[in-house]
Order: sequence, then C-alpha cells, then structure tokens
Amino acid sequence: MKNIGINVNTTKDPNKEMLNFIVESIKNIDRSVNIKTYENCMGLDENESSSLDVIIVLGGDGTILNTSRNVLRSKTPILGINIGHLGFLAQVEINSVEAALEKLFKGEYTIEKRDMIQCTYNEGNKIKRYDGLNDVVLYRGIKSRIQRYDVYINDAFYNSFSGDGIIICTSTGSTAYNLSAGGPIIHPLLDVLCLTPMYSQFFASRSIVLDSRSRISISIEKNYEDSFLSIDGQKWVAVNGSQTIKINKSKNKRRLIKFDDAYFNTLREKIIFNAKGCEGGIL
Repeated sequence: MKNIGINVNTTKDPNKEMLNFIVESIKNIDRSVNIKTYENCMGLDENESSSLDVIIVLGGDGTILNTSRNVLRSKTPILGINIGHLGFLAQVEINSVEAALEKLFKGEYTIEKRDMIQCTYNEGNKIKRYDGLNDVVLYRGIKSRIQRYDVYINDAFYNSFSGDGIIICTSTGSTAYNLSAGGPIIHPLLDVLCLTPMYSQFFASRSIVLDSRSRISISIEKNYEDSFLSIDGQKWVAVNGSQTIKINKSKNKRRLIKFDDAYFNTLREKIIFNAKGCEGGIL
C-alpha cells in the first residue's frame, strides 16, 4: 500500500477534521505512504485513479456513487468511510476508522466485485451511454401527467405500466430507491437485475427480478412532455418526446473493499432498525 487517494465530501467535512484525522492515522501506520487528497471528486478520474492502490471515500452513499462514476473503468478498489446519513455502501463507521486502517495495511480484507448497470438511448445521431452502480430510473417531470411505459425483455413484450416511472436496479441498488418504491431487498452478490414500477395505477404492477444477462427496453409514450433519466441519482438528463431506453448489465464492475461478511449486520442496523424506529417498533 504505497499510494492512497482520499476523496472527501466537503459538505460532510467542511473543516477537514475527519480528513486530517484519516491522513494522520495513515501516517502513524506507515510514514512512507504517498497520500493524495481530492475534494468532491475534483481531479479524480480514471487516469488519476490508475496510479492509486486504493481510493478512500469520506462521505455517504452519494459520495461513493459519485466517486464510482468519476472512475468508471478503474480497477482501483474503493473503501467507504461513512460520515453521511445512512452510508449503506460504506464499510467503515467513524468509531472504527483506526482499526479498519490497520486491517487495510495488513491486507486483512477482501474485494467484492459489484455488478454495474448501463443504459443507452439515441439523441439525434448520437448514442448516449451511462453506467451506474445502483440504478437507472425513468421518471416523469414534476409538471408532467402520468406516463405510460412499454417494457420489453429480450425483445419480447413484457408489460405496460402507467405511473410515475420505472426503476431498474442492480443487487447493490436494491436497498436504495428500489426499496423506497416497494421493491425487494436483494443480496448484493446475486447476479440479477430488478425492475420496479413506481406508483403505477395498476394494482398488478409489481417488481420482477431478472437474470442479469437480460436486455431491457423501455419505450416512453410520446406526450410532448419531458421525462427524466437518472443514473445513481447523480446524473439527471431530460429525455424528450417518444424515446426508447435500453438497459443491460454493464461490462464494468465496481471493486469495494470489505473487512468481514457484515452484510446482514449492516442491513439490520441501517435498514431494518431504522424502519422499526419510524414505525414505533421495538429496537
């Protein structure tokens, strides 16, 4: 471990107290390490990441997703340290930073290769292409009417939905927007995609879990109102008029550093316990 990059979300650490603590902790372990810091991904891209052994991300899930987007094809692993709200993707909480860094330098970790998702569509004579770690979301504009979406899977017609939109997520993204819309929780290492209609007018509109090799095509009925396409909630683009969006598994994978198999602990503490608290249940 000779070259470490640290990307900090300055809205979460405006005085750089956590950033300075991380840098000092690393230097206490190994003074010879080269540390390069980035603020809000500025200067951090695929080429830059190729010189790094690991990228430490200080922030919440949004910061990790933004970092992932900036280093899309990079094979450099990411270690998330949660200084945000939920931090479901982050492996480390503030109170365990020093112990985690010790494990990092001792090589006591594994690297999970998480599937990513890709969407493409035509804009004029150009093909637009976006990749994400969590999800692709089609959503009607704030002032738009309920929209109709025709869904095809592997070129076969599946169903039509009239509603606010459609979420297509990876297993990693199943606990994000998909869960809020009533979709299922899926273990992050399962090789699947999940399609969840958003607030459809039809009672029979339910999530469907698909083989990750599935090719999903969604046609938006032309109604002269804007639809919006979101990738990981980080990138929003307007999709005007009649349009077909194609979604499939990305060739890219995101490498995340893990110290132990704590998925169910994380799920219980950050998702289930929070839900019980909101419902007034026993914690």
